[in-house]
Amino acid sequence: MAARKRKRAPEVLWRLFGDRARTLGDTILALIPPPAPGGGDEAMSFLVRSTDHLDYRNFLSGCFVVVSDDAPPPPVFDHHCRWSQLEIVRRTIEMIRSEPRQASSNLICCSYDKESQSSPTVDELTSSKWIVLLSRVGDALTIYLLKYTSIFLPLPQKKHHQICGCSIAKLFSKFPRGIPKSRTQHHPPEKNASRF
Repeated sequence: MAARKRKRAPEVLWRLFGDRARTLGDTILALIPPPAPGGGDEAMSFLVRSTDHLDYRNFLSGCFVVVSDDAPPPPVFDHHCRWSQLEIVRRTIEMIRSEPRQASSNLICCSYDKESQSSPTVDELTSSKWIVLLSRVGDALTIYLLKYTSIFLPLPQKKHHQICGCSIAKLFSKFPRGIPKSRTQHHPPEKNASRF
């Protein structure tokens, strides 16, 4: 069977990251050992099942992910789940917050209330589609994605909202001309968040 054609990233991500910007589904397949011969749709079969809701399928194909340059190698693939998605998100945020350099730059920590262990980001990352994903990829890979990648969730009208990683607004500030306003705009709903 021919390999699946990869979906091209939105222009902003393509300009910044090139081929490193992939859909969530393609990123996961790139991080785990290849399955038995076949590839393409066969490789995706452990992530997507015939009974899955369209919302989850669109999440895998519409969410874009960029693995950080300084990310360690991915963990050994283990699909077991020892914690709930809520516990994983909270633990990951607490891990990042314990590393001052990371905490100040990773959007996953924005607006996090340590006392209530909640934030709009926690709410988004514990939605039903994330819970399904956890059941397919396990704790270790879920933590890796949250801690070492930039994640861009799809919004209506082909826009995206960054929820994890270093803000691309900060990356664009390093370019002498900045970001072309006609193509991309940032509308931060909360401090340091990025939309385009």
